[in-house]
Amino acid sequence: MNFVHEILAEPLAFHGPSLLPWLNRRERIAAHMAVTPREDQGLKEYFGQFVNQRRDYEVQQGIAIIHANDALARNTTPVDRALGMTDYSQLVADFEMAALDPNVSAVLLDLNSPGGSAIGAPEAAAALAALAQQKPVVSFVETMAASAAYYLCSASSAIVSSQSAIVGSIGTICSFLDFAGLMERIGITGHIFTPAQSDLKATGTPFRAPTLAEANFLQSRTEALNADFTAWVSQHRASVTAEAMRGQYFTGTQAQALGLVDQVGNRADALAAAQALAAF
Repeated sequence: MNFVHEILAEPLAFHGPSLLPWLNRRERIAAHMAVTPREDQGLKEYFGQFVNQRRDYEVQQGIAIIHANDALARNTTPVDRALGMTDYSQLVADFEMAALDPNVSAVLLDLNSPGGSAIGAPEAAAALAALAQQKPVVSFVETMAASAAYYLCSASSAIVSSQSAIVGSIGTICSFLDFAGLMERIGITGHIFTPAQSDLKATGTPFRAPTLAEANFLQSRTEALNADFTAWVSQHRASVTAEAMRGQYFTGTQAQALGLVDQVGNRADALAAAQALAAF
């Protein structure tokens, strides 16, 4: 399943205003393609075995720098990644490797993302939370940590945001296109056949408006994912109120006042915070 399919058929945890501009971007074809070797010799000697995941982070003075940029999704294609997307599976692999890496005393998650697919977000967030139980994790938000991106970082040991960053947009959204009116105008009719006991099988088809049962199903699924999202934030950010989790977004300064971030600062401040936590 690629990201385009997920946009049209699956619930998203995506900052709404960022969706269409992202889809229109094509200039970053070559971004984020470089990776480090799959076999880390230092870890091989330390653990006596090969690590079967590639390490996609750099280490600066004991701080692992892990990047999560642009849209987030699981099982991305090479084209998705060439456009700058970040794969949840790679993040999970990096978190797990950083936890084992003897050269890493703390982690800086360099996060600039409008969110993405709700599928994979809970697992990636749980992997970050597990890492934070072993080593300090500081998330730095220079431009945006919205929706699924905030889900991801909310369990960090600390979150540092720039003053003008977009933070929050806590919630899920589900949408799909309905081409029925256009098809009628140009003389095309779509036909769908499903078994009587599988009346929800065609949910999300673009050939007609959803039935009441389909609409209720999509709403209930979106509500369930949203409940998981808000419960996770409440668990790890107890000071964040329900009023701040209605899908709205905040500046870094506002987010600090509401408890969504711990500090307003720059990347150097975030690195200093990670080093300070690592010293304990």
